[in-house]
Amino acid sequence: MLILKDIDDDGWHIATSRTSRKGRELAANPKAALNFNWSLQGRQVRVAGRVVELSAEASAADWDARPAADGSRNPDWQLYAIQPLEIEFWQARHDRRHVRHRYGPGRENGLR
Repeated sequence: MLILKDIDDDGWHIATSRTSRKGRELAANPKAALNFNWSLQGRQVRVAGRVVELSAEASAADWDARPAADGSRNPDWQLYAIQPLEIEFWQARHDRRHVRHRYGPGRENGLR
């Protein structure tokens, strides 16, 4: 589980250590999916796409902004951007005819 750090023109930002399990998996296969679930509201959003590493400066700034940061450096800390190829919005319905809106390849409402 990771924290969504930001969303901008580069993509949806996440961060982890390059040496962590997630960091090693992203190095081997730079694709990821994010899922945001609000079960009480019966809603979720899924974002899937390719992953790119952001700059060393952006990664260092993200590390420094962490609440527990003590001014020390962490050269393994990496800020990533997930560049969406597909986004799906899902809304539950009581009759179980849930509503889905997908944007991406093969859809009339494509991304980028």
